[in-house]
Amino acid sequence: MIDIHSHIVFGVDDGPSTMEESIKMVSEAEKAGIKVIIATPHFQEHLFDDKRVMENFMELKQKAADYQVTLKIGSEIFINPFISNLIYTGRSMTLDNSKYVLIEMPFGSIPVYCYETIFKLKLNNIHPIIAHPERNRIFLKDFELFMEFLGRGCMIQVDAASIIGVYGNDVKNFTKRLIKLNMAHFVASDAHCANDYTNWYIKAYKKIENWAGEEYADTLFNSNARNILDEKMEDFYEPAQQIKSSRIL
Repeated sequence: MIDIHSHIVFGVDDGPSTMEESIKMVSEAEKAGIKVIIATPHFQEHLFDDKRVMENFMELKQKAADYQVTLKIGSEIFINPFISNLIYTGRSMTLDNSKYVLIEMPFGSIPVYCYETIFKLKLNNIHPIIAHPERNRIFLKDFELFMEFLGRGCMIQVDAASIIGVYGNDVKNFTKRLIKLNMAHFVASDAHCANDYTNWYIKAYKKIENWAGEEYADTLFNSNARNILDEKMEDFYEPAQQIKSSRIL
């Protein structure tokens, strides 16, 4: 399995504070069957120390060399109007230096500049992946609005914890709906500590198998993420129904 969203780098955001905690996360991820982790520290302009992130990441990668888990680097970028410029100038990172970028939205709103930001990313051949939209309170109330982001070319990453009900039944049911309609592209840990791998990941995989079958579970936990690493956009699992935008920009 490949995890495209993990706060595994110590001392850079709200993930682990020490190297020892990061190594414990690597160990538990290995036990869960994860082969590759893309570290995605939170990126917010003026709060992100890219030099420190890379130093801590490289130190962790060296310390974790004995584990059967490959570590790669990316970021989880809080949505803003300047993402394209930040990527172009090297201030923020795509996933493993690919054409795919992980974007986080506020949990209680949809910023007015979202569509323009997505348009600019696509114009620059950068493919946005929305992190855990099932936890956004606006999407929970407006499924049509959520589908519009699919129609505009966004890919969807849901959290393992959402699948097993950690964030409540509303989030779990929304996530189940996405899975049943084949509207998700990735499941990831969004791990901030070792227990996030220990307690959630395998349970989430088995739940997806139950909801949608083994093939789709492998697609969400492994093969689509492999396509990020291999830059094979054309091989992505497409939603079962054609999603078209119903609103005007």
